[in-house]
Amino acid sequence: MPERRPRADRAQQFMPFAALKGYYDLIHERERVTEPKRELTDERALMLSRKLARVERRTMATVIHYDGEAYVADRGLVSDIDEARRTITVVRTRIDFEDIWDIERDGDDTADAL
Repeated sequence: MPERRPRADRAQQFMPFAALKGYYDLIHERERVTEPKRELTDERALMLSRKLARVERRTMATVIHYDGEAYVADRGLVSDIDEARRTITVVRTRIDFEDIWDIERDGDDTADAL
């Protein structure tokens, strides 16, 4: 009678094989449409400043910002607001104030209309 392999070894034969590691990440990156950074109007800059003043650490927020190629939305816990460096950190993503297009706190009913 043949010797039985341990369960973990048997399961390993069914694990997916990625011959092209990183290929799908590269494809998704290529699908991104690059766009130029938008200029803030004075009204929008004032509205954004008011919204940013209402955001506190340890609150959930969605920040739409320019990442150098396109606008992306990061949603998560605000872990840091550094006014000296003019950055806000959402989870582990540090965002410059100058790159923010919009910011919303979760559950914020007093959002300014654009």
